[in-house]
This record gives sequence, C-alpha cells and structure tokens, in this order.
Amino acid sequence: MKKWILQALVLLFLVALTGGGSSSAAIVRPQQLQLQGDHSEAADQEALNGSCGVERWSVKTGTDADAGLINLQSTIQTTIASLTSLPAPTTLPANNRIQPTETTVFQLHATLTEYKLEGDSDYHLVLGDGSGNTMISEIPSPFCVGSSSILLSGIQNARSEFDARYTTTSSFQTANVPVTITGVGFFDFLHGQTGVAPNGIELHAVLDIQFGTGGTPTLTPTPTHTPIPTPTGTPTSTNLIKNGGFETSDSWTYAGQDSPARTTSRAHSGSYSLQVGLSLGQQGDSITYQMVTIPSSATSGTLSFSYWPASNDSSSYAWQEANIINSSGQVIQRLFQKTTNDRTWIQLTFDLSRYAGQTIGIQFLDHENSNGYSYYTYMYVDDVALTVH
Repeated sequence: MKKWILQALVLLFLVALTGGGSSSAAIVRPQQLQLQGDHSEAADQEALNGSCGVERWSVKTGTDADAGLINLQSTIQTTIASLTSLPAPTTLPANNRIQPTETTVFQLHATLTEYKLEGDSDYHLVLGDGSGNTMISEIPSPFCVGSSSILLSGIQNARSEFDARYTTTSSFQTANVPVTITGVGFFDFLHGQTGVAPNGIELHAVLDIQFGTGGTPTLTPTPTHTPIPTPTGTPTSTNLIKNGGFETSDSWTYAGQDSPARTTSRAHSGSYSLQVGLSLGQQGDSITYQMVTIPSSATSGTLSFSYWPASNDSSSYAWQEANIINSSGQVIQRLFQKTTNDRTWIQLTFDLSRYAGQTIGIQFLDHENSNGYSYYTYMYVDDVALTVH
C-alpha cells in the first residue's frame, strides 16, 4: 500500500511540473507565434495576448490568391461618398478579391472620428466626411500578417504612424481630426460594426495615414494645372498631348465595339468633351488612346485629366478605367479602374517621369457587358495633358 501511494505522489508531481496538456499548449502558442512573425514591437504585444482575424483574413492582409493583382503603383483619389455608393457584392470569397475595388489602392481625405483596438488585434478607425457618410478603415497588427504579404511594409508603416500619435485600448476613443488615409479597398461582412458603410466597404489594410492634412476631398475640379518647378532657371514645359480638350476630331484613336464620340452635352472646359461608353445599350468596350513619346531628356512628366463617370451597374459587369499602354497596346500601368456614379467632374494627376525616353499611350476605356440593355456605364473625358520638363 505504501508503495502504491508513493507511486501516485510521484505521478502527481510530474503532472504538476509539466502543467498538463491543454495549459501547456496555451503557454507555448504565443512563443511560437513570436518566432514565426519575428515582431517584438510593443505595439504588437496585443497580438500575443489576443488573437488574429479569421473572416477573409488573407484578403485583409494581402496573402490571398489574388494579392498580386493589387496595383500598388497607382493611388486613386476618392471620397467616402463615392466608395459607399458602390454596389455591395452578392458574395464575399474567402481567398479571392472582388475586382476592381479590392485590387485598387485608394486615398481619401476625411475626419477620423474615433478608434479602438479590436479583438483580432486590428486598429478600427471610423472615418466621416461631414455629410453623414461614414466608413471603416483598419490597420492590422503586423504580427498577424504573413511575411509573404505584399502589404506588410505598408501595414508596418501605417501602424507606426498611428502609434506615434495615439495609444489604442479596447474601448472607443474620440479623435475628430482630419486625416489623409491610403489603403486597399475591401468589402467586409455586415455585423453591426461601429461606423460601417451600408455596403460594407472599408480600407483594409491601411498603408499610410497622415494627420491634420485637411478633411476636404481633393476631387473638386480646378481649371488650371500647377506646373512642376525645375530646380534652377526659368521653368519650361511642353504638353505632349494633342487635342486634349477634344475640340477637334484629330489625334485620338477610337476602338472597341462601341466607339467613343465627341459631344457638346457635357464639357469640363471649352465646348467639347469625349464620351467613352454609351448611356444605353452598350455591349463590350469603348476605347480611345493617343500615343506619345516622352523625350529622354525630360526630368519630369505629369499626366492630368478630368473625367465625369456615370453608372447604374455593378463592378462585376462594368467599369470605367484609364491606363498607360505600350506600343503593342498592352497595359503597363493601370491608373484607375472603378464603377462609380459620381456624376461630377473629377480631376486626377499622375507622375509619368519613369517613362522618359519611351513611347507610351494614354488610354481611356469603358466596359459594359450586362445581360440587360437598361444597364449603363460611361464617362466623359476632358482636358487631357501630359506636361514634361
């Protein structure tokens, strides 16, 4: 009997020493996570103590099957009103992106109204535009992002920028400061989130956030363009685009099933603009482009144009886009691809300095391929200029 009691005591001592099965796993798991992520920053400590996300997590953090389609070379200026007006997708795939919204990097000016640390270790930021429109943007913990993610460096950057100004807790804190925020479009499930847009649109993940830069969107059209200054001497500039106002019928090439057409029905300046796409009955693409050669001596090159988009269709079947193409007609840079019904003139500018010494094409394309002829997507384009120095 004494021998049996002694064996039992030894066994109990060994169990106590190892801590038991399930509790041992609970201790080891955070240590393993820290080794895998190799993030020891204090700002990511909550990921060790808490957890990472599950729903569409690969899409949120840039490790999904379509992550390579994200155009990180172009940032599209937009507004909360524009994003929240997008049609909500019928399905939300777990490991794929809804194009073009979820492959586009957007930038908007808004007011950061409040923020908190979520249970999945995200920073939950509520944005407002002063007109009653709100949406969510989120900064994941870098600890929860796979090392192969093409978004990881941007997420680390945004997290550091936010941590330098605020300390998050599990409760909402009020900010009410203007921000300029850049991130990838993302549609989330609706489950009563604070600040959620009606269509579930978010910027997730946020790649950059600047504070105090003003809450007024930059999409208000302006009739003049600010020249890029040269370091010394008197600035000289050349506009390589011919007939950028479409006041004549020269210089542009028209293509597609439904050819674009000059029109006087809506112009940003002058008497004419170009309507790309049809307001009724379009099936397929409507395309215009102009080829230009940027001198190898050019030290800068700025493309600017204004466009006026309209649509009652979804991004699954229709979109407006602008591209840079090569001499073979292949797209080498997508400037934007979206499906919006803004119905106002929007001015955009892009830096094309990288194409010095090359022949490229400025292309505008409208796609509509719905089953019903009552659907439409089109845009007017005007005041196209490619200014080089």
